[in-house]
Amino acid sequence: MVSKDILKGITGVFQPGTLTAIMGASGAGKTTMLNAIAGESAGGFIEGEILVNGAEVGVDTMRRISAFVFQDDQLMASMTVREAIQMSADLRLPKGMTKEEKAERVKHVIEILHLEKCSNTRIGSPTAKGGISGGERKRCAIGMELITNPSILFLDEPTTGLDTFMAFSVVDTLRQLAAAGRTVVATIHQPSSDTFHCFDNLLVLANGEIMYQGKAAEMVDYFGELGLRCPPYVNPADHLFMNVLNDVEMEEDGDKAGLLARTTRLLEHYNGSAQVDSMLKSTTKAVEFNVNDLELRPGILSQMSTLYARSMKNVVRNPMIARAKLAQALVLGSIVALIYHDLGRYQIDIQARTGALFFFAMNMVMNAFSMLSAFAQEKIVFEREQALGMYSVMSYFIPKVFSELPHNIIFPTVQACIVYWSLKLKNDAATFGLFLVVHLLNTNAGNGLGIFIASIFSDLRITLIAAPPLILPLMIFSGFFINTNSIPPYFNWIKYISPMKYAFEAYALLEFRLTGDQVLKQLGADGDLKIYQNILCLIALWLGTHIFAFFALRRLVSRRFASGSAASNPVRLTCAQRKESNEDGESQRARCQRQR
Repeated sequence: MVSKDILKGITGVFQPGTLTAIMGASGAGKTTMLNAIAGESAGGFIEGEILVNGAEVGVDTMRRISAFVFQDDQLMASMTVREAIQMSADLRLPKGMTKEEKAERVKHVIEILHLEKCSNTRIGSPTAKGGISGGERKRCAIGMELITNPSILFLDEPTTGLDTFMAFSVVDTLRQLAAAGRTVVATIHQPSSDTFHCFDNLLVLANGEIMYQGKAAEMVDYFGELGLRCPPYVNPADHLFMNVLNDVEMEEDGDKAGLLARTTRLLEHYNGSAQVDSMLKSTTKAVEFNVNDLELRPGILSQMSTLYARSMKNVVRNPMIARAKLAQALVLGSIVALIYHDLGRYQIDIQARTGALFFFAMNMVMNAFSMLSAFAQEKIVFEREQALGMYSVMSYFIPKVFSELPHNIIFPTVQACIVYWSLKLKNDAATFGLFLVVHLLNTNAGNGLGIFIASIFSDLRITLIAAPPLILPLMIFSGFFINTNSIPPYFNWIKYISPMKYAFEAYALLEFRLTGDQVLKQLGADGDLKIYQNILCLIALWLGTHIFAFFALRRLVSRRFASGSAASNPVRLTCAQRKESNEDGESQRARCQRQR
Protein backbone atom coordinates (compact mmCIF):
# COMPACT_ATOMS: atom_id res chain seq x y z
CA MET A 1 0.00 0.00 0.00
CA VAL A 2 1.35 3.43 -0.99
CA SER A 3 1.28 6.01 1.80
CA LYS A 4 1.37 9.78 1.48
CA ASP A 5 2.33 12.36 4.08
CA ILE A 6 -0.26 15.13 4.13
CA LEU A 7 0.87 17.00 7.25
CA LYS A 8 4.58 17.10 8.06
CA GLY A 9 5.62 17.97 11.58
CA ILE A 10 3.53 21.08 12.05
CA THR A 11 3.55 23.08 15.28
CA GLY A 12 1.02 25.84 15.71
CA VAL A 13 -0.92 27.87 18.26
CA PHE A 14 -4.49 29.12 18.16
CA GLN A 15 -5.01 31.90 20.66
CA PRO A 16 -8.20 32.53 22.67
CA GLY A 17 -10.23 35.58 21.77
CA THR A 18 -8.97 35.55 18.16
CA LEU A 19 -10.19 34.46 14.76
CA THR A 20 -7.51 32.46 12.96
CA ALA A 21 -7.66 31.68 9.24
CA ILE A 22 -5.94 28.62 7.81
CA MET A 23 -5.07 29.36 4.18
CA GLY A 24 -3.16 27.54 1.48
CA ALA A 25 -3.40 26.24 -2.04
CA SER A 26 -5.66 23.31 -2.87
CA GLY A 27 -4.16 20.12 -1.48
CA ALA A 28 -1.97 21.91 1.05
CA GLY A 29 -3.63 20.08 3.96
CA LYS A 30 -5.95 22.75 5.38
CA THR A 31 -8.98 20.55 5.95
CA THR A 32 -6.83 17.63 7.06
CA MET A 33 -5.19 19.81 9.71
CA LEU A 34 -8.51 21.17 10.93
CA ASN A 35 -10.06 17.70 11.10
CA ALA A 36 -7.03 16.27 12.90
CA ILE A 37 -7.15 18.92 15.60
CA ALA A 38 -10.93 18.82 15.99
CA GLY A 39 -11.06 15.01 16.15
CA GLU A 40 -13.08 14.69 12.95
CA SER A 41 -10.56 12.74 10.85
CA ALA A 42 -12.14 9.88 8.91
CA GLY A 43 -9.00 7.98 7.94
CA GLY A 44 -5.23 7.93 7.91
CA PHE A 45 -2.75 7.96 10.77
CA ILE A 46 -1.81 10.89 12.95
CA GLU A 47 1.14 11.28 15.28
CA GLY A 48 1.41 14.22 17.60
CA GLU A 49 -0.10 15.97 20.58
CA ILE A 50 -3.02 18.33 20.95
CA LEU A 51 -2.51 20.56 23.96
CA VAL A 52 -5.26 22.63 25.52
CA ASN A 53 -4.07 24.99 28.26
CA GLY A 54 -0.76 23.14 28.23
CA ALA A 55 -2.31 19.71 28.89
CA GLU A 56 -2.69 16.99 26.29
CA VAL A 57 -6.27 16.11 25.37
CA GLY A 58 -7.79 13.24 23.43
CA VAL A 59 -10.47 13.19 20.76
CA ASP A 60 -13.34 12.75 23.23
CA THR A 61 -12.29 15.71 25.35
CA MET A 62 -11.75 17.88 22.30
CA ARG A 63 -15.25 17.15 21.08
CA ARG A 64 -16.65 18.09 24.48
CA ILE A 65 -15.04 21.52 24.57
CA SER A 66 -15.38 22.41 20.89
CA ALA A 67 -17.84 22.58 18.02
CA PHE A 68 -17.26 21.80 14.34
CA VAL A 69 -19.07 23.34 11.36
CA PHE A 70 -18.60 21.38 8.14
CA GLN A 71 -18.13 22.93 4.72
CA ASP A 72 -21.39 21.57 3.31
CA ASP A 73 -24.44 22.41 5.37
CA GLN A 74 -26.65 19.33 5.76
CA LEU A 75 -29.84 20.65 7.33
CA MET A 76 -33.41 19.37 7.32
CA ALA A 77 -35.08 21.44 4.62
CA SER A 78 -38.56 21.35 6.18
CA MET A 79 -37.48 22.94 9.48
CA THR A 80 -37.39 26.64 10.23
CA VAL A 81 -34.20 28.28 11.46
CA ARG A 82 -35.57 28.58 14.99
CA GLU A 83 -36.74 24.95 15.00
CA ALA A 84 -33.33 23.71 13.84
CA ILE A 85 -31.48 25.60 16.57
CA GLN A 86 -34.15 24.65 19.14
CA MET A 87 -33.77 20.99 18.18
CA SER A 88 -30.03 21.25 18.70
CA ALA A 89 -30.70 22.78 22.11
CA ASP A 90 -33.19 20.06 23.08
CA LEU A 91 -30.75 17.30 22.08
CA ARG A 92 -27.49 18.72 23.40
CA LEU A 93 -28.08 21.00 26.36
CA PRO A 94 -28.10 19.50 29.88
CA LYS A 95 -31.32 17.76 30.81
CA GLY A 96 -31.44 19.86 33.97
CA MET A 97 -32.15 23.02 31.96
CA THR A 98 -35.79 24.05 31.78
CA LYS A 99 -37.63 24.65 28.51
CA GLU A 100 -37.62 28.36 29.24
CA GLU A 101 -33.85 28.41 29.74
CA LYS A 102 -33.29 26.51 26.50
CA ALA A 103 -35.64 28.85 24.63
CA GLU A 104 -33.74 31.84 26.02
CA ARG A 105 -30.45 30.30 24.86
CA VAL A 106 -31.92 29.80 21.39
CA LYS A 107 -33.13 33.39 21.30
CA HIS A 108 -29.68 34.64 22.32
CA VAL A 109 -27.94 32.60 19.61
CA ILE A 110 -30.37 33.87 16.97
CA GLU A 111 -29.69 37.44 18.05
CA ILE A 112 -25.90 37.26 18.03
CA LEU A 113 -25.97 35.61 14.59
CA HIS A 114 -28.44 38.21 13.26
CA LEU A 115 -31.00 35.61 12.22
CA GLU A 116 -34.09 37.34 13.63
CA LYS A 117 -35.63 38.15 10.23
CA CYS A 118 -35.46 34.59 8.95
CA SER A 119 -35.95 32.74 12.25
CA ASN A 120 -39.41 31.49 11.24
CA THR A 121 -38.54 30.78 7.61
CA ARG A 122 -38.06 27.22 6.45
CA ILE A 123 -34.45 26.37 5.67
CA GLY A 124 -35.22 24.83 2.30
CA SER A 125 -32.57 23.32 0.07
CA PRO A 126 -29.98 24.91 -2.24
CA THR A 127 -31.90 23.67 -5.29
CA ALA A 128 -35.39 24.70 -4.14
CA LYS A 129 -36.89 28.18 -3.99
CA GLY A 130 -38.47 29.72 -0.93
CA GLY A 131 -35.76 28.85 1.60
CA ILE A 132 -33.21 31.01 3.37
CA SER A 133 -30.11 32.44 1.67
CA GLY A 134 -26.71 30.79 1.62
CA GLY A 135 -25.31 33.12 4.25
CA GLU A 136 -28.29 32.58 6.53
CA ARG A 137 -27.99 28.85 6.00
CA LYS A 138 -24.33 28.94 7.06
CA ARG A 139 -25.12 31.04 10.13
CA CYS A 140 -27.92 28.62 11.02
CA ALA A 141 -25.40 25.75 10.91
CA ILE A 142 -23.09 27.80 13.14
CA GLY A 143 -25.99 28.50 15.49
CA MET A 144 -26.75 24.79 15.89
CA GLU A 145 -23.17 24.31 17.08
CA LEU A 146 -23.00 27.51 19.09
CA ILE A 147 -25.97 26.43 21.22
CA THR A 148 -23.65 24.36 23.42
CA ASN A 149 -21.61 27.48 24.23
CA PRO A 150 -18.31 25.93 23.08
CA SER A 151 -14.94 27.45 23.97
CA ILE A 152 -13.47 26.43 20.61
CA LEU A 153 -15.18 26.72 17.24
CA PHE A 154 -13.79 25.02 14.12
CA LEU A 155 -15.16 25.81 10.67
CA ASP A 156 -14.27 24.23 7.34
CA GLU A 157 -14.57 26.69 4.44
CA PRO A 158 -17.45 28.72 5.96
CA THR A 159 -17.64 31.05 2.94
CA THR A 160 -17.92 28.39 0.22
CA GLY A 161 -20.68 29.20 -2.27
CA LEU A 162 -21.35 32.67 -0.85
CA ASP A 163 -21.07 35.98 -2.63
CA THR A 164 -18.58 38.59 -1.43
CA PHE A 165 -20.96 40.40 0.90
CA MET A 166 -22.41 37.22 2.43
CA ALA A 167 -18.90 35.85 2.92
CA PHE A 168 -17.89 39.03 4.72
CA SER A 169 -21.05 38.91 6.84
CA VAL A 170 -20.32 35.35 7.98
CA VAL A 171 -16.65 36.09 8.78
CA ASP A 172 -17.62 39.31 10.56
CA THR A 173 -19.96 37.25 12.74
CA LEU A 174 -17.14 34.83 13.51
CA ARG A 175 -14.96 37.82 14.42
CA GLN A 176 -17.55 38.92 16.96
CA LEU A 177 -17.79 35.42 18.41
CA ALA A 178 -14.01 35.31 18.82
CA ALA A 179 -13.95 38.75 20.44
CA ALA A 180 -16.21 37.37 23.17
CA GLY A 181 -13.39 35.05 24.28
CA ARG A 182 -13.73 32.00 22.06
CA THR A 183 -10.99 30.38 20.03
CA VAL A 184 -12.27 30.42 16.44
CA VAL A 185 -10.37 28.62 13.68
CA ALA A 186 -11.52 28.46 10.06
CA THR A 187 -10.08 27.23 6.81
CA ILE A 188 -10.78 29.67 4.02
CA HIS A 189 -10.05 29.87 0.33
CA GLN A 190 -9.12 33.19 -1.26
CA PRO A 191 -11.24 35.71 0.68
CA SER A 192 -11.92 39.26 -0.45
CA SER A 193 -9.82 42.11 0.92
CA ASP A 194 -12.51 43.18 3.40
CA THR A 195 -12.95 39.61 4.61
CA PHE A 196 -9.19 39.05 4.92
CA HIS A 197 -8.73 42.08 7.15
CA CYS A 198 -11.28 40.72 9.62
CA PHE A 199 -8.94 37.86 10.56
CA ASP A 200 -6.76 38.35 13.62
CA ASN A 201 -4.23 35.64 12.89
CA LEU A 202 -3.21 33.72 9.81
CA LEU A 203 -1.70 30.27 9.32
CA VAL A 204 -0.43 29.54 5.79
CA LEU A 205 0.10 25.92 4.72
CA ALA A 206 2.15 24.71 1.75
CA ASN A 207 2.84 21.06 0.97
CA GLY A 208 1.63 20.04 4.43
CA GLU A 209 3.98 22.42 6.27
CA ILE A 210 3.54 25.84 7.83
CA MET A 211 4.92 28.68 5.73
CA TYR A 212 3.67 31.48 7.95
CA GLN A 213 1.85 31.91 11.24
CA GLY A 214 1.27 35.20 12.93
CA LYS A 215 -0.79 38.36 12.68
CA ALA A 216 -2.80 38.55 9.49
CA ALA A 217 -1.93 42.24 9.19
CA GLU A 218 1.81 41.41 9.27
CA MET A 219 1.73 38.78 6.53
CA VAL A 220 2.40 41.24 3.69
CA ASP A 221 5.45 42.72 5.41
CA TYR A 222 6.79 39.27 6.28
CA PHE A 223 6.85 38.06 2.71
CA GLY A 224 7.87 41.52 1.46
CA GLU A 225 11.10 41.24 3.44
CA LEU A 226 11.73 37.94 1.66
CA GLY A 227 11.52 39.61 -1.75
CA LEU A 228 7.84 38.97 -2.45
CA ARG A 229 6.39 42.46 -2.13
CA CYS A 230 2.67 43.03 -2.47
CA PRO A 231 1.82 45.62 -5.18
CA PRO A 232 -0.27 48.62 -4.07
CA TYR A 233 -4.06 48.25 -4.03
CA VAL A 234 -3.84 44.45 -4.30
CA ASN A 235 -5.84 42.16 -2.04
CA PRO A 236 -3.33 40.55 0.37
CA ALA A 237 -5.09 37.21 -0.08
CA ASP A 238 -4.72 37.46 -3.87
CA HIS A 239 -1.05 38.34 -3.42
CA LEU A 240 -0.59 35.28 -1.21
CA PHE A 241 -2.14 32.90 -3.74
CA MET A 242 -0.88 34.51 -6.95
CA ASN A 243 2.64 35.61 -6.00
CA VAL A 244 3.69 33.59 -2.93
CA LEU A 245 2.11 30.15 -3.08
CA ASN A 246 2.07 30.30 -6.88
CA ASP A 247 3.68 32.45 -9.55
CA VAL A 248 2.00 33.26 -12.85
CA GLU A 249 5.25 33.94 -14.71
CA MET A 250 6.89 30.73 -13.50
CA GLU A 251 3.78 28.76 -14.45
CA GLU A 252 3.75 30.27 -17.94
CA ASP A 253 7.46 29.52 -18.38
CA GLY A 254 6.95 25.98 -17.07
CA ASP A 255 9.50 26.61 -14.32
CA LYS A 256 7.98 24.18 -11.80
CA ALA A 257 11.40 23.39 -10.35
CA GLY A 258 12.00 27.07 -9.61
CA LEU A 259 8.61 27.41 -7.91
CA LEU A 260 9.28 24.30 -5.84
CA ALA A 261 12.69 25.61 -4.82
CA ARG A 262 11.18 28.94 -3.76
CA THR A 263 8.47 27.19 -1.74
CA THR A 264 11.12 25.05 -0.03
CA ARG A 265 13.16 28.18 0.78
CA LEU A 266 10.14 29.92 2.34
CA LEU A 267 9.28 26.85 4.42
CA GLU A 268 12.86 26.51 5.65
CA HIS A 269 13.02 30.21 6.49
CA TYR A 270 9.90 30.01 8.65
CA ASN A 271 10.98 26.83 10.45
CA GLY A 272 14.44 28.25 11.11
CA SER A 273 13.25 31.65 12.28
CA ALA A 274 12.71 32.82 15.82
CA GLN A 275 9.04 33.32 15.00
CA VAL A 276 8.15 29.75 15.94
CA ASP A 277 9.67 30.06 19.42
CA SER A 278 8.13 33.47 20.04
CA MET A 279 4.78 32.14 18.92
CA LEU A 280 4.91 29.25 21.41
CA LYS A 281 6.04 31.54 24.22
CA SER A 282 3.16 33.91 23.54
CA THR A 283 0.64 31.18 24.31
CA THR A 284 -1.95 32.33 26.81
CA LYS A 285 -2.78 29.62 29.29
CA ALA A 286 -6.40 29.74 30.37
CA VAL A 287 -7.45 28.55 33.80
CA GLU A 288 -10.64 26.82 32.72
CA PHE A 289 -12.86 26.18 29.75
CA ASN A 290 -16.38 25.01 29.04
CA VAL A 291 -16.92 21.26 28.93
CA ASN A 292 -19.87 19.85 27.06
CA ASP A 293 -20.61 16.93 29.39
CA LEU A 294 -22.29 14.21 27.33
CA GLU A 295 -23.53 12.44 30.47
CA LEU A 296 -25.74 15.42 31.32
CA ARG A 297 -27.51 15.41 27.98
CA PRO A 298 -31.16 14.34 27.65
CA GLY A 299 -31.77 10.60 27.79
CA ILE A 300 -32.77 8.37 24.92
CA LEU A 301 -36.52 8.84 25.48
CA SER A 302 -36.19 12.63 25.31
CA GLN A 303 -34.10 12.33 22.16
CA MET A 304 -36.69 10.02 20.59
CA SER A 305 -39.48 12.45 21.46
CA THR A 306 -37.64 15.37 19.86
CA LEU A 307 -36.72 13.44 16.73
CA TYR A 308 -40.19 11.95 16.36
CA ALA A 309 -41.70 15.44 16.47
CA ARG A 310 -39.23 16.53 13.78
CA SER A 311 -40.00 13.49 11.62
CA MET A 312 -43.75 14.11 11.83
CA LYS A 313 -43.28 17.78 10.93
CA ASN A 314 -41.20 16.68 7.97
CA VAL A 315 -44.03 14.36 6.87
CA VAL A 316 -46.70 17.04 7.26
CA ARG A 317 -44.64 19.74 5.55
CA ASN A 318 -43.88 17.59 2.52
CA PRO A 319 -47.38 17.00 1.13
CA MET A 320 -45.94 16.13 -2.28
CA ILE A 321 -44.52 12.91 -0.83
CA ALA A 322 -47.92 11.95 0.55
CA ARG A 323 -49.58 12.84 -2.75
CA ALA A 324 -47.01 10.82 -4.68
CA LYS A 325 -47.53 7.77 -2.45
CA LEU A 326 -51.31 8.13 -2.70
CA ALA A 327 -51.05 8.44 -6.49
CA GLN A 328 -48.82 5.37 -6.57
CA ALA A 329 -51.36 3.38 -4.53
CA LEU A 330 -54.29 4.57 -6.67
CA VAL A 331 -52.58 4.11 -10.03
CA LEU A 332 -51.14 0.66 -9.30
CA GLY A 333 -54.37 -0.45 -7.67
CA SER A 334 -56.40 0.84 -10.61
CA ILE A 335 -54.11 -0.87 -13.14
CA VAL A 336 -54.52 -4.22 -11.39
CA ALA A 337 -58.27 -3.65 -11.08
CA LEU A 338 -58.65 -2.78 -14.78
CA ILE A 339 -56.53 -5.70 -15.97
CA TYR A 340 -57.91 -8.39 -13.69
CA HIS A 341 -61.39 -7.08 -12.86
CA ASP A 342 -64.34 -9.42 -12.51
CA LEU A 343 -62.32 -12.63 -12.50
CA GLY A 344 -64.28 -15.80 -12.94
CA ARG A 345 -63.74 -19.03 -11.08
CA TYR A 346 -63.10 -21.29 -14.04
CA GLN A 347 -59.86 -23.04 -15.00
CA ILE A 348 -59.06 -20.35 -17.57
CA ASP A 349 -59.14 -17.63 -14.86
CA ILE A 350 -56.62 -19.31 -12.57
CA GLN A 351 -53.56 -17.86 -14.34
CA ALA A 352 -55.00 -14.35 -14.20
CA ARG A 353 -55.97 -14.78 -10.56
CA THR A 354 -52.50 -15.96 -9.51
CA GLY A 355 -50.92 -13.19 -11.60
CA ALA A 356 -53.00 -10.59 -9.81
CA LEU A 357 -52.02 -11.99 -6.42
CA PHE A 358 -48.33 -11.97 -7.35
CA PHE A 359 -48.59 -8.43 -8.70
CA PHE A 360 -50.01 -7.43 -5.34
CA ALA A 361 -47.17 -9.20 -3.50
CA MET A 362 -44.75 -7.14 -5.60
CA ASN A 363 -45.85 -4.04 -3.70
CA MET A 364 -42.97 -4.85 -1.35
CA VAL A 365 -40.52 -4.20 -4.21
CA MET A 366 -42.19 -0.88 -5.07
CA ASN A 367 -42.01 0.27 -1.46
CA ALA A 368 -38.40 -0.88 -1.07
CA PHE A 369 -37.23 1.09 -4.12
CA SER A 370 -39.15 4.24 -3.20
CA MET A 371 -37.89 4.04 0.38
CA LEU A 372 -34.23 3.51 -0.43
CA SER A 373 -34.06 6.57 -2.70
CA ALA A 374 -35.95 8.78 -0.21
CA PHE A 375 -33.99 7.57 2.81
CA ALA A 376 -30.65 7.89 1.02
CA GLN A 377 -31.25 11.65 0.86
CA GLU A 378 -32.28 11.97 4.52
CA LYS A 379 -29.41 9.71 5.57
CA ILE A 380 -26.97 12.49 4.65
CA VAL A 381 -28.50 14.73 7.34
CA PHE A 382 -28.50 11.84 9.80
CA GLU A 383 -24.82 11.08 9.21
CA ARG A 384 -23.86 14.71 9.76
CA GLU A 385 -25.88 15.12 12.95
CA GLN A 386 -24.71 11.78 14.29
CA ALA A 387 -21.09 12.68 13.56
CA LEU A 388 -21.59 15.81 15.65
CA GLY A 389 -22.84 13.65 18.53
CA MET A 390 -26.35 15.12 18.61
CA TYR A 391 -28.07 11.79 19.31
CA SER A 392 -27.64 8.03 19.18
CA VAL A 393 -28.52 5.79 16.25
CA MET A 394 -31.42 4.21 18.15
CA SER A 395 -32.81 7.63 19.09
CA TYR A 396 -33.06 8.42 15.39
CA PHE A 397 -34.04 5.04 13.97
CA ILE A 398 -37.09 4.18 16.08
CA PRO A 399 -38.85 7.57 15.57
CA LYS A 400 -38.02 7.33 11.86
CA VAL A 401 -39.73 3.94 11.55
CA PHE A 402 -42.81 5.02 13.50
CA SER A 403 -43.15 8.27 11.55
CA GLU A 404 -43.30 6.21 8.33
CA LEU A 405 -46.08 3.96 9.66
CA PRO A 406 -49.06 6.25 8.84
CA HIS A 407 -48.10 6.32 5.15
CA ASN A 408 -47.35 2.60 5.20
CA ILE A 409 -50.77 1.80 6.64
CA ILE A 410 -53.16 4.30 5.03
CA PHE A 411 -52.05 4.08 1.39
CA PRO A 412 -51.66 0.26 1.22
CA THR A 413 -55.12 -0.01 2.81
CA VAL A 414 -56.59 2.20 0.08
CA GLN A 415 -54.83 0.09 -2.54
CA ALA A 416 -56.06 -3.18 -1.01
CA CYS A 417 -59.66 -1.97 -0.94
CA ILE A 418 -59.52 -1.06 -4.64
CA VAL A 419 -57.97 -4.34 -5.74
CA TYR A 420 -59.67 -6.86 -3.48
CA TRP A 421 -63.26 -6.00 -4.28
CA SER A 422 -62.58 -5.20 -7.94
CA LEU A 423 -61.09 -8.64 -8.51
CA LYS A 424 -64.04 -10.24 -6.74
CA LEU A 425 -61.83 -12.25 -4.47
CA LYS A 426 -63.53 -14.14 -1.68
CA ASN A 427 -66.47 -12.07 -0.50
CA ASP A 428 -65.78 -12.54 3.17
CA ALA A 429 -64.88 -9.87 5.74
CA ALA A 430 -62.57 -12.15 7.74
CA THR A 431 -60.69 -13.22 4.60
CA PHE A 432 -60.32 -9.60 3.53
CA GLY A 433 -59.03 -8.72 7.01
CA LEU A 434 -56.33 -11.39 6.76
CA PHE A 435 -55.55 -10.27 3.21
CA LEU A 436 -55.07 -6.69 4.44
CA VAL A 437 -52.83 -7.79 7.34
CA VAL A 438 -50.60 -9.71 4.93
CA HIS A 439 -50.46 -6.73 2.56
CA LEU A 440 -49.50 -4.28 5.32
CA LEU A 441 -46.79 -6.57 6.71
CA ASN A 442 -45.38 -7.19 3.23
CA THR A 443 -45.33 -3.45 2.47
CA ASN A 444 -43.63 -2.55 5.75
CA ALA A 445 -41.07 -5.33 5.26
CA GLY A 446 -40.23 -3.62 1.97
CA ASN A 447 -39.85 -0.37 3.90
CA GLY A 448 -37.27 -1.98 6.19
CA LEU A 449 -35.50 -3.59 3.24
CA GLY A 450 -35.19 -0.21 1.53
CA ILE A 451 -33.68 1.39 4.64
CA PHE A 452 -31.31 -1.57 5.01
CA ILE A 453 -29.98 -1.36 1.44
CA ALA A 454 -29.69 2.44 1.63
CA SER A 455 -27.68 2.07 4.85
CA ILE A 456 -25.19 -0.39 3.39
CA PHE A 457 -23.80 2.01 0.81
CA SER A 458 -22.76 5.61 1.35
CA ASP A 459 -23.29 6.69 -2.28
CA LEU A 460 -26.83 6.88 -3.69
CA ARG A 461 -25.62 5.96 -7.18
CA ILE A 462 -24.05 2.75 -5.90
CA THR A 463 -27.20 2.06 -3.88
CA LEU A 464 -29.42 2.30 -6.95
CA ILE A 465 -27.06 0.02 -8.91
CA ALA A 466 -26.79 -2.57 -6.13
CA ALA A 467 -30.48 -2.65 -5.19
CA PRO A 468 -31.87 -4.67 -8.16
CA PRO A 469 -29.44 -7.62 -7.75
CA LEU A 470 -30.33 -7.72 -4.06
CA ILE A 471 -34.10 -7.48 -4.47
CA LEU A 472 -34.78 -9.42 -7.70
CA PRO A 473 -33.80 -12.85 -6.26
CA LEU A 474 -36.43 -12.33 -3.55
CA MET A 475 -38.96 -11.89 -6.34
CA ILE A 476 -37.76 -14.78 -8.52
CA PHE A 477 -37.91 -17.33 -5.71
CA SER A 478 -41.23 -16.14 -4.27
CA GLY A 479 -43.18 -19.01 -5.84
CA PHE A 480 -44.67 -17.43 -8.97
CA PHE A 481 -41.86 -17.85 -11.47
CA ILE A 482 -40.72 -21.20 -10.10
CA ASN A 483 -42.32 -23.75 -7.83
CA THR A 484 -40.74 -23.30 -4.39
CA ASN A 485 -40.22 -27.06 -4.18
CA SER A 486 -38.21 -27.01 -7.43
CA ILE A 487 -35.66 -24.37 -6.48
CA PRO A 488 -32.03 -25.62 -6.83
CA PRO A 489 -30.49 -26.46 -3.42
CA TYR A 490 -27.83 -23.75 -3.67
CA PHE A 491 -30.60 -21.10 -4.09
CA ASN A 492 -33.19 -22.68 -1.82
CA TRP A 493 -32.23 -20.53 1.18
CA ILE A 494 -33.30 -17.34 -0.61
CA LYS A 495 -37.01 -18.19 -0.41
CA TYR A 496 -36.85 -18.21 3.37
CA ILE A 497 -35.81 -14.54 3.50
CA SER A 498 -38.26 -13.35 0.83
CA PRO A 499 -41.27 -11.45 2.23
CA MET A 500 -42.91 -11.85 -1.18
CA LYS A 501 -42.78 -15.63 -0.84
CA TYR A 502 -44.77 -15.60 2.40
CA ALA A 503 -47.13 -12.87 1.17
CA PHE A 504 -47.83 -14.65 -2.12
CA GLU A 505 -48.29 -17.98 -0.37
CA ALA A 506 -50.67 -16.41 2.16
CA TYR A 507 -52.68 -14.76 -0.67
CA ALA A 508 -52.86 -18.11 -2.47
CA LEU A 509 -54.01 -19.95 0.66
CA LEU A 510 -56.69 -17.35 1.33
CA GLU A 511 -57.97 -17.55 -2.24
CA PHE A 512 -57.55 -21.19 -3.23
CA ARG A 513 -57.92 -23.16 0.01
CA LEU A 514 -60.69 -25.75 -0.02
CA THR A 515 -61.45 -25.20 -3.72
CA GLY A 516 -58.04 -24.96 -5.35
CA ASP A 517 -55.77 -27.61 -3.91
CA GLN A 518 -54.28 -28.37 -7.34
CA VAL A 519 -53.36 -24.72 -7.83
CA LEU A 520 -51.67 -24.59 -4.43
CA LYS A 521 -49.69 -27.70 -5.36
CA GLN A 522 -48.55 -26.12 -8.63
CA LEU A 523 -47.39 -23.04 -6.76
CA GLY A 524 -45.66 -25.05 -4.04
CA ALA A 525 -47.97 -23.46 -1.46
CA ASP A 526 -49.34 -26.73 -0.20
CA GLY A 527 -46.56 -27.26 2.32
CA ASP A 528 -46.64 -27.25 6.08
CA LEU A 529 -47.10 -23.49 6.51
CA LYS A 530 -50.62 -22.37 7.22
CA ILE A 531 -51.96 -18.83 6.77
CA TYR A 532 -51.16 -17.70 10.30
CA GLN A 533 -47.66 -19.20 10.03
CA ASN A 534 -47.00 -17.17 6.88
CA ILE A 535 -48.20 -14.10 8.77
CA LEU A 536 -45.81 -14.88 11.63
CA CYS A 537 -42.96 -15.24 9.12
CA LEU A 538 -43.87 -11.86 7.63
CA ILE A 539 -43.82 -10.31 11.11
CA ALA A 540 -40.40 -11.85 11.69
CA LEU A 541 -39.11 -10.49 8.36
CA TRP A 542 -40.64 -7.06 9.05
CA LEU A 543 -38.79 -6.94 12.36
CA GLY A 544 -35.70 -8.57 10.84
CA THR A 545 -35.32 -6.11 7.96
CA HIS A 546 -35.58 -3.19 10.38
CA ILE A 547 -33.12 -4.77 12.82
CA PHE A 548 -30.63 -5.31 9.99
CA ALA A 549 -31.26 -1.74 8.84
CA PHE A 550 -30.52 -0.49 12.37
CA PHE A 551 -27.20 -2.34 12.56
CA ALA A 552 -26.30 -1.21 9.04
CA LEU A 553 -26.81 2.39 10.19
CA ARG A 554 -24.69 1.74 13.27
CA ARG A 555 -21.95 0.30 11.11
CA LEU A 556 -22.14 3.32 8.83
CA VAL A 557 -21.46 5.78 11.65
CA SER A 558 -19.12 3.63 13.73
CA ARG A 559 -16.14 3.84 11.38
CA ARG A 560 -14.36 6.53 13.32
CA PHE A 561 -10.71 7.37 12.93
CA ALA A 562 -8.46 6.33 15.83
CA SER A 563 -5.41 8.53 16.16
CA GLY A 564 -1.94 7.08 16.51
CA SER A 565 0.55 7.34 19.30
CA ALA A 566 2.05 10.65 20.38
CA ALA A 567 5.18 11.91 18.68
CA SER A 568 7.72 14.62 19.26
CA ASN A 569 6.11 17.25 17.05
CA PRO A 570 3.12 18.63 18.95
CA VAL A 571 0.12 20.43 17.54
CA ARG A 572 -0.45 23.04 20.21
CA LEU A 573 -3.85 24.57 20.80
CA THR A 574 -4.94 26.97 23.52
CA CYS A 575 -8.41 28.02 24.49
CA ALA A 576 -9.84 30.29 27.14
CA GLN A 577 -12.96 30.46 29.19
CA ARG A 578 -15.29 32.65 27.22
CA LYS A 579 -16.01 36.10 28.55
CA GLU A 580 -19.09 38.10 27.77
CA SER A 581 -18.31 40.93 25.40
CA ASN A 582 -19.48 44.41 26.26
CA GLU A 583 -19.26 45.46 22.66
CA ASP A 584 -22.32 45.34 20.45
CA GLY A 585 -22.36 44.32 16.82
CA GLU A 586 -21.80 47.86 15.49
CA SER A 587 -18.67 48.47 17.57
CA GLN A 588 -17.32 45.10 16.50
CA ARG A 589 -17.75 46.03 12.86
CA ALA A 590 -16.13 49.38 13.50
CA ARG A 591 -13.07 47.72 15.01
CA CYS A 592 -12.93 45.35 12.04
CA GLN A 593 -13.08 48.32 9.68
CA ARG A 594 -10.35 50.17 11.61
CA GLN A 595 -8.00 47.22 11.31
CA ARG A 596 -8.23 47.48 7.54
